Amino acid sequence: RMEGKKHKFGGEEIRPFLQTLFTGLFTIVDKTNLNENEYVMKCVMRSLSTAKDDIVQVTQIVLEKLTATLGHVAKNPRNPQFNHYLFESIAVLVKSVCAKDASHTSAFEGLLFPPFQMVLQMDVFEFTPYVFQILAQLLEYRPQAAGLGDSYTALFPPLLTPTLWERKGNVPALTRLVQAYLGKGAAELVAQNHLLGILGVFQKLISSKANEISAFDLLGSLTMYVPAEAFSARIKDIFQIICMRLQQSKTPRLVRLVTQWFALYIGKYGSQSYLDQLNNIQPGLGLMLLMQVWVPRLQTDVPARMDAKVQVVGLTKLLCETPALLADANCQQIWAQALAGAIKIIASSSSYLSNSTSAGDDEDEVEIGYDATFSRLHFAARLVTDPFPEVNDAAIALAQSLHKLSASQPGKLSPLIQQGLQNDAKLAASLESLFNKAGVNLV
Repeated sequence: RMEGKKHKFGGEEIRPFLQTLFTGLFTIVDKTNLNENEYVMKCVMRSLSTAKDDIVQVTQIVLEKLTATLGHVAKNPRNPQFNHYLFESIAVLVKSVCAKDASHTSAFEGLLFPPFQMVLQMDVFEFTPYVFQILAQLLEYRPQAAGLGDSYTALFPPLLTPTLWERKGNVPALTRLVQAYLGKGAAELVAQNHLLGILGVFQKLISSKANEISAFDLLGSLTMYVPAEAFSARIKDIFQIICMRLQQSKTPRLVRLVTQWFALYIGKYGSQSYLDQLNNIQPGLGLMLLMQVWVPRLQTDVPARMDAKVQVVGLTKLLCETPALLADANCQQIWAQALAGAIKIIASSSSYLSNSTSAGDDEDEVEIGYDATFSRLHFAARLVTDPFPEVNDAAIALAQSLHKLSASQPGKLSPLIQQGLQNDAKLAASLESLFNKAGVNLV
């Protein structure tokens, strides 16, 4: 129960009673004649969430009970809410224990792989999205040095089976799982010749408006984790696919996804590679997309948190490491507009640029439960990943890069910046404040 925004009972209050509490709850769960009581399973989930670190003392017995229950209900899933709370309870255990000590993931894998494999072999379609999410969660917590391991390696090839991706409810969960594989063992997947298969999934997803978010989630992980040599060999095809999709449907959401990936790509591979790839498709295409698609997006759709950081990092390289953008008056105008876009992100109070990690929702303020389209597990939510941890403060890095660029071309940038910001005194003041904060100025 909640009073205001506080638990009526917190972790300290229930700590002495954990063993008794879960014994009583699972006594009810085990009574099959009570028809999978969703309120009892929700109580299990809430109790585990409230107990937090104290869960460790009851983890083994609770997990054994949960997996036994899973084995029972998988034969005939009847109550979607009960099933959802069952998987949320497993996710709470994984999160609470493995986030504190990643070495515990192997014990969880030992207990969860058998029932999960049973679900996948029986093709219990109500449960497969849940299984994929928790497998991804476990893989993300798995120690980096451990690699993928035999069980995950054996599981991967079937994940690329086209029929799995045709079920709408599977797509976000499968995408998340493939992202986890890439984050933990991209080089292993490349060595096992899986890159083409993953790119095939990307191409299938991006062809559908309903799946385009998943397509760019997957592409983001490919860009971040696949070794440069292997990724570069396929990048021409990726740019062509994206340009064809933009031609077909330039919706605000697709523009947001594409320009977000452009920033990530430039941050990883440099602005010249971005321009070269697009100009190879059509001469001048790189600047045209910057002027007609990317810069207009920044004026109306300011990114937030980690997306804001990625945008500023990518725009910094574009602005300060691209001589072609300062070559003539037309290019300089585009440069000035791109700078205004970067400053707008930095100045926006909604971008939370100084706090790039995504603010996690308090589980007590979020409605947790079954959704017929795709039941996302709240407690298995993907951890926010910073593609550029080496950039401590993206705004300061932009100011320093502008200073360095101006020092190489004295007197050239000031008029361009004035041109770009002349109609917005607030942005001009924000840039001046940023230079002061960074302790640099234009030359």
